[in-house]
Amino acid sequence: MKRSKILKLISLATILILAFFIPTLVFAKCPPKPAKGMYFRLVTHGGDDPFWAVVQKGMRDAAKELGCKADIDLCGGNLALQQKRFLEAVAMRPDGIALVINDDKAWDKPVADAIKKGINVIGINNDDSQGAKGNARLCYIGQNERRAGYVIARRLFTKAKKKGWYLGNIKVAAAVEVPGANYGVIRSKGIQDAMKEFGIRSKLDIIDAGGLEMTTVESRITSYLIAHPDTKILFGLGGICTDRLMSALKNAGKRPGEVVAGGFDTAPGTLEGLKSGYVEATIDQQQYLQGYFAIYTLYLMKKYGFAPNIDTGGYLVDKNNIGLIEKYSPMKIR
Repeated sequence: MKRSKILKLISLATILILAFFIPTLVFAKCPPKPAKGMYFRLVTHGGDDPFWAVVQKGMRDAAKELGCKADIDLCGGNLALQQKRFLEAVAMRPDGIALVINDDKAWDKPVADAIKKGINVIGINNDDSQGAKGNARLCYIGQNERRAGYVIARRLFTKAKKKGWYLGNIKVAAAVEVPGANYGVIRSKGIQDAMKEFGIRSKLDIIDAGGLEMTTVESRITSYLIAHPDTKILFGLGGICTDRLMSALKNAGKRPGEVVAGGFDTAPGTLEGLKSGYVEATIDQQQYLQGYFAIYTLYLMKKYGFAPNIDTGGYLVDKNNIGLIEKYSPMKIR
């Protein structure tokens, strides 16, 4: 046999071998993703704002890693709409639902009914004030709200004490986007725990900030400060209120440190407030983890029955450790 024919036969054999083994090798290196074919839903009271953009990023990253599909409902603080979206989600019979439980009564029956139908429901971001005793949700992923309120309050009261202010009858106020929502109520209890500890006998004033729209929130906090110029300690009970603290204080003619202010989350306005001295500190609930762990938990629950409770946040942020937040904030991770 001529050498040229032998070489052609060898080449043909090589092509056939490669054609057989390459797909096998590719398949071996790229196994199917574990949650392929699964579908999960997040039903929230959130809005189209920087805080919930981070939750969505966590959700999408986890879904991509697991190979599943996930959607999120952002109901803008509208409880009736959130309930409607939850019932729609249940009707789709997904592999699991993560729900913001922002009311102690509204979610009791819907959650219990969904679980009876075989749909796993977990709580995220907000929980029933009584936890598992108050709602049938299978677990909770989010911040320990009362502890977080206590931690930020201790920080602000300690600062006020160092300034030499008398705390007995000091004016303390807290702005909340959605009055009556569990997050504000429970965080307020944590603040009141700290008030007792520091001997503050005055009442905690709750400011109705009017919803999730930033302009409205800023206007309402400004109006309160103008009407109550003796306010010395000011909290934002949610991310949007805290984001608007600096602007509202400026609008009311306050200088940095004239009112000791702080709150929750690490939205852009809050970071500016920390750097400028208008905001003393804030609590990062690390909401990326709420979206991320919601998907992983629902997957593991569906597959193995796991039901972990995960506390995502009591991380205190001030001007000394703001760098890490600033680094990852543009990526919608912090």
